[in-house]
Amino acid sequence: MKSIAFSLLLLSSVLLNAQDKAPPLPRFSIRASCGIPKYVSSQLLQHAFSGVITGDATVNYKLFSNFFVGVGYSYTYLQAQKALRDQRVNTYTEIQNGYLKVGYDRFFSDNAFTTLSINAGYGLTSYKGITYYNDTLKGKFPTYYNSAFVETQLGVYFLVDPNIAIGGHIGYNFNFSKFDLNKPSIDKWLPNQTGVTNKWDISSITLCFGFYYGIGKKK
Repeated sequence: MKSIAFSLLLLSSVLLNAQDKAPPLPRFSIRASCGIPKYVSSQLLQHAFSGVITGDATVNYKLFSNFFVGVGYSYTYLQAQKALRDQRVNTYTEIQNGYLKVGYDRFFSDNAFTTLSINAGYGLTSYKGITYYNDTLKGKFPTYYNSAFVETQLGVYFLVDPNIAIGGHIGYNFNFSKFDLNKPSIDKWLPNQTGVTNKWDISSITLCFGFYYGIGKKK
């Protein structure tokens, strides 16, 4: 995965410096993507949960010279890792975010372009299907929390129709909160965390398949 991510970053950085060779894209667009998130900053989070899928969609408006802004929604699903499942704890996590997007498209051939964008927003993380260590813990701990995040994305897309493109991107998401097993009260199931670090705020890297649909004529 690291080699693929590095290759995509290198390719995109080269292509972003290429000369524009095609007309600008339509004023309005819909962009969507899906992938599998890989959490990288917290060993404790990696020990407890793993990313299954993440998906997002945005509605965008082109400002000028292929710069655009948009509003979007994203959803991420995490499943319990083996350390929890071995104890029949099937808690799962859902992350739902709303955000603003700012980006830039640049053509490097008549039918292909790169996209560099930044997302920033606020979301809700919920723990579902919680199995409590004992009944006295029920209702005493929060099962959700809110947090802000910022994400950068770099991708390559190929037009298969005048207004439709498919491709992929790599994204790095930084969440302004730390992972805390105490919040859903599942820390009791993982008592031995010696050597498992949790120093940094939550962050993840995602390789995504992406889709672009331009609405209306090119302008």
